[in-house]
Amino acid sequence: MLSLTACGGATEAADSPAAKYELVQSGVITAATQAEQPPFAITDAAGRPTGFAVDLMNEAAKRLDLKVQYKSTTLQGMLAGLSAGQYDIGVAGVGATAERKKQVAFTTPYYWGFTDVLTLKGGKETALPDFYGKRVGAVSGSVQEVFVNHEMGRAKLVKFKDQTALITQLLSGGIDAAVLGGASADAYVAKEPVRIAVKLESLQGSAFPMRKDADPRLLKDIDAQIDAMIDDGTYVKLYKKYFHDPVAADLIKERPNLAKQVMNTDLAPVQD
Repeated sequence: MLSLTACGGATEAADSPAAKYELVQSGVITAATQAEQPPFAITDAAGRPTGFAVDLMNEAAKRLDLKVQYKSTTLQGMLAGLSAGQYDIGVAGVGATAERKKQVAFTTPYYWGFTDVLTLKGGKETALPDFYGKRVGAVSGSVQEVFVNHEMGRAKLVKFKDQTALITQLLSGGIDAAVLGGASADAYVAKEPVRIAVKLESLQGSAFPMRKDADPRLLKDIDAQIDAMIDDGTYVKLYKKYFHDPVAADLIKERPNLAKQVMNTDLAPVQD
């Protein structure tokens, strides 16, 4: 397990902003993240967590005068750890599904993307029925696992603990296809001999999961800081660092102030 700290003030006096939240550790956001979920959460060459979700959380914590201590785990470990009270928040690209909302709380979505089916570059598949009877991989516990079960039911689901294992098996021929969130798929297409065979819109956005009994002030304040980053241009700057696709119309419904930031730019939603 990787444990690293970033951001925030050095003291937690009783009257400090950091002390007003009920956290696993006073004045510190204990955050579960993933070591390899590009571009949301990855580990850099120095062993530090980075990525779009990490950058957003670090900036929000800085503005709230809080530290963030990251602990690397799997998606299932993140959700289970939140339920057990081990973490305050999950920092990765986590779909805010109705089923997960029974287990954890969520911020307002900060990203909305696509679901992609990846194959090796030589693949000929272009539609979901092309994968009937084939071995299709997904990260265990992910929304993509649910997608394979519901939308690709005649494929043979193969579950993996993380994206690294999933992509390794795709590249070695252990599976015929891998299902990922669109942003992660784009990251692998840029560096590996894989192609997007099928692209479909996601049914829900990515948000930060939190403990069900999390301090409601913290959830509200993190959302408020993301909105403030939208208003001052910080969010768009970070978005451009990691993504090339336009901002989804569904995300603008959740974060309306994004509309004026992306209007008349190449980030404006594509109109049907």
